[in-house]
Amino acid sequence: MKCLSGPSGMGHPQYAGIVSPYLKWVGAKTRSMPALLAALPSPEHVECLIEPFAGSASVFLNTRYRQYVLGDSNPDLVSTWRHARDNPGELITALRRLYREGNSERAWHENRAAFNRMKDCTEKAALFIYLNRHGFNGVCRYNKKGIFNVPFGRPVRPYLPEREIMIFARKAARCYVSFFHAGFEETLSAATTGLFAALRCGIYCDPPYLPLSDTSAFTQYDGQVFTPAHHQRLVTRLQEIHQQTGAPVVISAGDTPLSRQLYQAFNLSAQHVNRSVSADGRARVAVRELTGTLY
Repeated sequence: MKCLSGPSGMGHPQYAGIVSPYLKWVGAKTRSMPALLAALPSPEHVECLIEPFAGSASVFLNTRYRQYVLGDSNPDLVSTWRHARDNPGELITALRRLYREGNSERAWHENRAAFNRMKDCTEKAALFIYLNRHGFNGVCRYNKKGIFNVPFGRPVRPYLPEREIMIFARKAARCYVSFFHAGFEETLSAATTGLFAALRCGIYCDPPYLPLSDTSAFTQYDGQVFTPAHHQRLVTRLQEIHQQTGAPVVISAGDTPLSRQLYQAFNLSAQHVNRSVSADGRARVAVRELTGTLY
């Protein structure tokens, strides 16, 4: 184990090997983890980490805080967290059944239709993981009516993440973790009100990245658009919390001129990260990402 050190309690212990999440996730922070661990506050400096855009929970899996507040606006994603924590064996059993007969386009469409009809349950959580692992490049996308509409990815050997689900369950059992289906403002309110306000909290934000050009658009994976105005609201709220409580704040963003403008109040550093750009997931290019801190 080594600790990546920095000023004012920056630097989280880095353990041998990076833990991968059970979901494939666009923008997942697994490959960015060394830079993030250097920026995140030490567990000796804060007791609780608040994440309003927790996604595949890569940061949760690779850090060692005593408590966590994990939020996301996607209800299906939050449901998988809860079922992976509470019913990992049942979840894996349902997944094995789906994998046995699910790797065909016909089965994909039947399972996707079943998922879109189903209410929250362990079976639906298993379907979400199945769709994630069999869909096009791990994309998670909904239309404006909230219908999951990702096409079949034609995987050759889809990976069944049994081990990763159990790692998640064991990690959730070792610490105090609260899961919230909520927008970022509601999740961030934990830093200033209620039970968690009494703790020394840190904040990590990985919001949907801004488009690379004025003609491209980004639709968030809950079916809503996350605009530059949302980013500005996020910056304002993070600055307010930091000024009010002294909570250290870390953000991730794509390295674009607009990102640098919006996050100019942060101390910014850039790094190259390999990202998948093709359907088979093996063709990757290095893209520039920003890590910003308020300490």
